Amino acid sequence: MVDMIDVLGNPIEAGGANPGEAELGGTSGGGSSGGGFNWAALGPLALGGAGLGVMLARGPGTLGPQFQDLTSSVPGLRGEGRLLEGEGQALIGQGTEALRMAQRGELTPAQQSQLNIFGTGLTNKARQEYAAMGRNPDQDTAFIQTTGNIDERINAMAQEQIRTTIQLGLGQISGGASLTGQGLQFEGAANQALIAAGEAQLKLDQAYSKSLTDSFSAIGQMFGLAAKALPFVL
Repeated sequence: MVDMIDVLGNPIEAGGANPGEAELGGTSGGGSSGGGFNWAALGPLALGGAGLGVMLARGPGTLGPQFQDLTSSVPGLRGEGRLLEGEGQALIGQGTEALRMAQRGELTPAQQSQLNIFGTGLTNKARQEYAAMGRNPDQDTAFIQTTGNIDERINAMAQEQIRTTIQLGLGQISGGASLTGQGLQFEGAANQALIAAGEAQLKLDQAYSKSLTDSFSAIGQMFGLAAKALPFVL
């Protein structure tokens, strides 16, 4: 006796098993009167979903200790770099000002004091020499020539001091440039550390994204296969 037919048009006898169910290993659990579907067919799909859940919970991979040590050194490298750059710029500024002073023919306070002492010493010595000869330097026309010679020596010393200032300024600028270059090297090392860590993290993120894509694709394929395998009964 045929009470119903399945979706394929096959007769189903009263109390009999659905032929489709027999092929898939029997009826579904729960003892329901309808044919239902085979829950066992969802096994791989459930496992795939569980694996995807674990992957989502874990998130992208983390960088290894070598990259963590590398990135942790960045603040120190940048701090040292900025310190050296600051010292270098200060030296360059001092050297530049020294060259400007030399260009204007100015002496530093220490140089001017040294020059005054030198000139005073020459003048006092000359007066003592005239006094020893019984001559009054303030009334002796020859002392005018002596004073002129003293001025020449003072000017020569001033020119030497200016050359010293120029050498000092050039040295300061050179030293400042060297310090600035070292500072930039520290900054460059810090940037390279961040770039290396960023590239490594990007690779981890790309691998994680690919894993997610592959997992979703695999689950979609399993879902399609499971859908085809599950018998539905009218």
